[in-house]
Amino acid sequence: MDNLPNTRPDFVKVARFMALAVSAILANYYVPYYISTLFHLVTLFYYFRAKPEDEPFWLAYFFILADGFFGFFGLYEVTLRVLPGLPEVEVTQLYIFLSIIKARSTVSNYRPFYQTPLIVLGVYLAFLVVQGYVAGVDLDMNVQFRIVKWIIPLLLLYSIPRLFQSQRQYTELFVYLFPVAFVALGAQIFTILTSSSPVGFFGAKKEIWWAIEVSKEKTYRGLYNESMIIATNLGALFYLALRKSHFSNLYLFGVLIANFGSIYLSATRGWTIYMVFILMTSLLFIIQFDRKRLMSMTTIVFLAILASQSIPTLRIQTNNAFRRLLTLEKLAEGDATAGGTLIRLTERGPRVMRKWELNKLTGWGFSREFMESNDVHVGNQNILMHSGIIGAALLIFFIGYVVIKLYLRFQGVDHDFLYRRALLLFPIYFMGWFMIHSSSEQEFAYYQFPATGITQAIFFGMIALTYFNALPQQEQQIALAI
Repeated sequence: MDNLPNTRPDFVKVARFMALAVSAILANYYVPYYISTLFHLVTLFYYFRAKPEDEPFWLAYFFILADGFFGFFGLYEVTLRVLPGLPEVEVTQLYIFLSIIKARSTVSNYRPFYQTPLIVLGVYLAFLVVQGYVAGVDLDMNVQFRIVKWIIPLLLLYSIPRLFQSQRQYTELFVYLFPVAFVALGAQIFTILTSSSPVGFFGAKKEIWWAIEVSKEKTYRGLYNESMIIATNLGALFYLALRKSHFSNLYLFGVLIANFGSIYLSATRGWTIYMVFILMTSLLFIIQFDRKRLMSMTTIVFLAILASQSIPTLRIQTNNAFRRLLTLEKLAEGDATAGGTLIRLTERGPRVMRKWELNKLTGWGFSREFMESNDVHVGNQNILMHSGIIGAALLIFFIGYVVIKLYLRFQGVDHDFLYRRALLLFPIYFMGWFMIHSSSEQEFAYYQFPATGITQAIFFGMIALTYFNALPQQEQQIALAI
């Protein structure tokens, strides 16, 4: 699998990818439904027939359908009618289903080291489904279909490690994903400057709620491509952790600064904390600096600051975002509402916990009670309410197992091992990611949406492959897939 053909220049690959993305926008928003349906069916057909070397291209494509591209696409935006009487299905859900079929027929070169505890989580997931029916769940087909669609993205944790068995495939994937980070920043700036989202501006659909006219009194709160930001931050830091990689230092730092710009312009405190954490810890423990890298980072930061202050509307928004960050001081002083700007600790969290207290041990599973009380703004409380103490403990054990194994392998490999610092990056990055989960919106659970599911599959797939490559030869033989 390491000898996959890789002959096209990167700019040709990206141009091909962008052309497909633009074609998908036209097909999804501006042509009759039957043409749109035909377009999506053709892309699914081509994916199913694709060779292993094309897996990165198609994963990137279906990722943007689920997460967005310059304000287009996103959750529930790109769908197909599969069966009469059933709700429409997201095209990315169908991609996931096809990826599972392809993974079943693929011979794996290795066995992910976390496979056994992951199977335990899968068993508990099955229990939560059964418990939901015991506790009571609507038998309406829409509800039943929703449960199935919640579970399907988790199966990417099985299919992606089997379909991506070469580091070259992940490099190829980020060839397509990194440019989307700049597209996302472009969507942020476009919306702030025009007071209109791209989909609204170009007449594709009604205006979104966060498209406002920025002023000193009104702060823009939108954020595009949340899952893509997480994935591309991971990729940029991963390749910066290497002494030498396929991507230039200037480009990788550019991706990080673009993502920081998107997050900072959204004035979202939890996401900003995450970004600052992963950047600071990576600069301290992961990235090996030389003169060239220092110059690259300094240049990108200087240009970003200059751009943000040279445009009046952007300058107002950056000042508003900074003032919003300062409300964290009130939170640190004991004001749980952070000056009246936060209800997560005083309203949302307690409401979910009151429901959890009625069924502490195993939670409510996929029941009517869970669906009525589900609140993704309080991730930790939501996990408890959904899966109980047992479910939360199993998740903690799984994450702890992965983190400890990675750290021990980091300590055990030779210092000249190419991916040594990447082994340390993954636990650090997870801690930052968990800050989003704890402060802004739920990222981890026994169910998932397609975009977040893809991000997590990329994360754990890279972990599994990097860990396997770090094993001595004799241990690699033991880790071969059964």
